[in-house]
Amino acid sequence: MEADASVDMFSKVLENQLLQTTKLVEEHLDSEIQKLDQMDEDELERLKEKRLEALRKAQQQKQEWLSKGHGEYREIPSERDFFQEVKESKKVVCHFYRDSAFRVAYLGVRSFSLAMPFGFSS
Repeated sequence: MEADASVDMFSKVLENQLLQTTKLVEEHLDSEIQKLDQMDEDELERLKEKRLEALRKAQQQKQEWLSKGHGEYREIPSERDFFQEVKESKKVVCHFYRDSAFRVAYLGVRSFSLAMPFGFSS
């Protein structure tokens, strides 16, 4: 009995928290919609230009990453080459292995297949 009461109380508290959070999100969305509705043509044009500039920067960043070898699954033959590759990047996914380990080959194949949907190559 006591456990059921505790679960009911927890459920009600959780429900209230969820309702309050939903109301806050809804109020925020309503205010954003109201701001957009009140924009004039010049403000909309500035917003459009700002968005286009962000898209250009994102595309430029993607091209820069691709030129540095990001998005490729490949073997780096030596320690010197490895450090040369990784020092130019903030983030690196690296898979160290030994040829003698059976499951390592499977991980390599899976890593390649997981990269494919994101446009990465080998």
